[in-house]
Amino acid sequence: MKKYILGSFILILGSSLAGQGWGWGSNDAVQQVDNGAMNYSNGFVVATGIGAISPLAQNPGMARATAVRAAKVDAMRNLLEAVMAVTVSSETTVRGAAIENDVVKTSVEGMVKGARIRDIDGDGRGASSDIRYLSDTSIEIEMEVHMSGISAIVLPPAGYAPAPATPAPGAPSPAAAPAAPLPGTVTGLIVDARGLGLRPAMSPKIVDQNGGIVYGPGNFTREYAVKMGVAGYSKNLEQAQQNPRVTGNPLVVKGIGVQGGNSADLVLAAGDVARVKNADSSGNFLGNCKVMILID
Repeated sequence: MKKYILGSFILILGSSLAGQGWGWGSNDAVQQVDNGAMNYSNGFVVATGIGAISPLAQNPGMARATAVRAAKVDAMRNLLEAVMAVTVSSETTVRGAAIENDVVKTSVEGMVKGARIRDIDGDGRGASSDIRYLSDTSIEIEMEVHMSGISAIVLPPAGYAPAPATPAPGAPSPAAAPAAPLPGTVTGLIVDARGLGLRPAMSPKIVDQNGGIVYGPGNFTREYAVKMGVAGYSKNLEQAQQNPRVTGNPLVVKGIGVQGGNSADLVLAAGDVARVKNADSSGNFLGNCKVMILID
């Protein structure tokens, strides 16, 4: 009888997340893992957790509360696994960085513990309205973290472009905003890597056919890479051209290959390398991480 009474207090909303998808754009660069996914286009890592209704609960309120707690614990465990699978660069993943450095491991685990409930109903906050009540009376929750938090932990501490000098006391402050680009100035770079088997990463590089760095940490500060992300990803050229990262007059070039153990670095032909460097000399888009990459 108790099971019947508890069940009557559970609102049945339908199928589990597996049947609904993550609700992201069809052109986003998404990597699925068990009970979770990484979206390299919007920067979020998400995972689900399930909490079952206990037959030992004394009342419906207690049953719901314990199920919610169990779902959160399950979601954070799955989220940690998803975060560990994030590709940092062509050389490493978050898991690899955590294995090599206990501080990284502890910091990543702490960041995941601070994950928030995903706002699935669009009201601008993760709350009780974002909990799903399933047909078997169990409870499902989605938890998420942003890759900027991961970047702050795992990106190497050195090897970046120097930060702009701080003005001396009494010296004129730099302009609050950069001047608008001149007509015809290239506002960003789009590299078409479709058909190459490129895998998205938080810190990809673009290289020439001899392995020389065309775009990498030496172009931007670490602070900028953490805040903005090194590159954006899309599966659609038109959508990439309208992305705020490069919108205006982006230069579009075609990649000719990939490099690295994780297949995350792009190779450009010599002619396109020259075009990129020439455009960047006046547009300075590489220093502002204004790079989009097209993938399959």
